[in-house]
Amino acid sequence: MNARRAGILVLLAALALASAASAASAAAITWTVDPAHSQLTFHPRLAGGEFAGRFERFEATIRFDPADLAHSSLLVVVDLLGARTGDTDRDTALQGSDFFQTTRWPKGTFTSTGIKSLGGGRYAATGKLTLRDVTRDVRVQFRFDSPAPSGGAARMTGSSNVRRLEFGVGQGDWRSTEWLDDAVRIEFDLALRGVR
Repeated sequence: MNARRAGILVLLAALALASAASAASAAAITWTVDPAHSQLTFHPRLAGGEFAGRFERFEATIRFDPADLAHSSLLVVVDLLGARTGDTDRDTALQGSDFFQTTRWPKGTFTSTGIKSLGGGRYAATGKLTLRDVTRDVRVQFRFDSPAPSGGAARMTGSSNVRRLEFGVGQGDWRSTEWLDDAVRIEFDLALRGVR
């Protein structure tokens, strides 16, 4: 093998290694949610007073690395049938045509389109929220706390303010904000384990 051909082969091998290293570094960590230690809640205001509800069932596909936000993403699918507020009549109303109408649209989804750092371990994700077959842009702010060196779970905690009427959540008399505010605060506290 002449020196020129050997040099070309060495160059190709170096390029292949560099490409593989770049692909590896671009792979943000995949995190699984521990449902027993995680919660997703919603906080409407009714007649001037706030009450809390929770979604008992949801799934999240999270790829997140603070050092690789360009390849990080959030996908959350919520089972709206699992909405609970502690009041049976209110829970039944949420499933009906005035609110989620779960017979037609039993799921809600959030898909991020970009994540940026706000500094100090805080981040903002922009993305698309879909409810009742209506999709709108929303912004989610969150904090990410890495697991301790000795192991354990990472935590992702945050919130978003959603305007229910933009999604048609509130039909009939509930289109009015006289009793039920338009703005609803969504909060989450997720225990995460990396699976890369």
